[in-house]
Amino acid sequence: MFDMTSLLLGAAISGIGLCLTMLALVRGDETSRYKITWAIGAGLFVCHVFAYYAFAHGASLLVGALACAVQSVAALCLYVSVRQFVTQRFKPLATFLWIAVPYLLTAPPLFAAGYDGIALVIQNAATGTLLLMGAAVYLGIRHEAPTVIGVIAVLYALTGLSFLACGLVIFLEGQWSIGYPPDNWAERVNVVISVLAISGAGALTLSLDQTRVARKNQLSAMSDPLTGLLNRRGFAFGQSDVFFTDTAIVLFDLDHFKQINDRHGHAVGDLVIRTFADTLRLAGRPTDRKARLGGEEFAMVMHGVSPPEARGLAEHVSAVFARSDISNEQGETFRCTVSAGIAFGDVGGAEMEEIMARADQALYAAKRDGRNRVVIGKLRIAS
Repeated sequence: MFDMTSLLLGAAISGIGLCLTMLALVRGDETSRYKITWAIGAGLFVCHVFAYYAFAHGASLLVGALACAVQSVAALCLYVSVRQFVTQRFKPLATFLWIAVPYLLTAPPLFAAGYDGIALVIQNAATGTLLLMGAAVYLGIRHEAPTVIGVIAVLYALTGLSFLACGLVIFLEGQWSIGYPPDNWAERVNVVISVLAISGAGALTLSLDQTRVARKNQLSAMSDPLTGLLNRRGFAFGQSDVFFTDTAIVLFDLDHFKQINDRHGHAVGDLVIRTFADTLRLAGRPTDRKARLGGEEFAMVMHGVSPPEARGLAEHVSAVFARSDISNEQGETFRCTVSAGIAFGDVGGAEMEEIMARADQALYAAKRDGRNRVVIGKLRIAS
């Protein structure tokens, strides 16, 4: 339907748009590094298109060698950006050295020497393989957003397969020294798929990135910055509206915390809070919902427990914390204790606020009776 010039022009315009879009959305954090790498890859693809166009209109083999060099490096940038998007711990330099250097020492020199057909087979094989590798990396995180990531992986895979088809056609026809850009069905299909698939993959990746940012912001709004536990809002969010007799809420309160702040300073007080948060996180069951409600008060929801089991778990947390050594700025070591109040749901169900109020009453009783103890509130057998 279109001649090769029109297809190449469409690819160039698409690449420029994607490059500018990615750069415009870069944030000042490590999670945005993939956008810079992706934009570099898109920009290199644009350079490849212009060099390839010039070679198609009579430029020398050196210009064709430049187009050959740029294309697979662009695909390598896209692959690296995928790895960066999936994990921020990925180090791209080693990947560039291991892949780009051998390729640049092989395909472009062959192209410049007149063996452009062999160089194009290598180029398309390398580019297609890198894009298929990118698809495989995306499939590894498909649980995050199955539909979106699945579509991105398919787009990368289709583009990679189209490049492999270009190289296969040249190989099967035995065109080792061509002297001009190949023009066949595989090349035309490849350009169309590249424009559509890379554009779509870039847009969907940005959409997935924005979803991640929104999820991160929501998590930040529901987390306590000092301890990393849930805050009061996060503790209530997503929680069941009704609590029955197999569910308990435990309220913890650090004993004599004001005296700790007055004697050792607020920095040490924060250390005490973080120490108890770590104890609660590690000594409590992984399935229990844990939060810092504010100040020195913490809460934990336990499902599927009896009163003896709930008391045992709360006492275990208290005992582990009581054995924790805490040091102040002068090198003095001291220990702290915690009091806890437990309340259960009702046979007919009870709202969270009601259970929290009962747990608070039990906590008050623990404080009144001497602190460093666990008290279970009275159970209500009938609703």
